[in-house]
Amino acid sequence: PFQRRETEARARTPHRVQRRGIDCSGDSRMCCRKEFFVDFKEIGWEDWIIQPEGYHMNYCAGLCPPHMAGIPGLAASFHTAVLNLIKANNADAAVDSCCVPTQRHPLSLLYYDRDSNIVKTDIPDMIVDACGCT
Repeated sequence: PFQRRETEARARTPHRVQRRGIDCSGDSRMCCRKEFFVDFKEIGWEDWIIQPEGYHMNYCAGLCPPHMAGIPGLAASFHTAVLNLIKANNADAAVDSCCVPTQRHPLSLLYYDRDSNIVKTDIPDMIVDACGCT
C-alpha cells in the first residue's frame, strides 16, 4: 500500500506542473516563461526604493501554434481554448495566437515618497508566474 501511494503522488505531479505553465529551457521555441531579474540600481531607482534591491519580473516568449493554444494548461483561458478550436476548423477566423502571462502576483515595495516618507505598497501583477497562448 505504501508504494502505491508514492507512485500515485508521482503520477499527479507532472499534471500540476503542466497546468502552471512551462519555464523556458535553452532551446525551447514554444510559449514559455523566461526568468528575468531587474536590479533597481541598474535602472537608477536605488535612490528611492528601499527594498527589495530588485526582483524577478520574468516575461513570456515563444511561439503559439494553433495546437498549443488549444491545450487547457497552456491556453490563457477557456475562452482561448474554444476560440482556437473554432479557428482550427474555420480559415476565416484565423487570428494569430500570442504568448502572454496567465498568472501573475504582486511586488511588495518599501520606498520613499515625494515627501521623504517611507511607504510600503503592493503593486499588482508585477511578477509573471506562468504563460500561455491567447
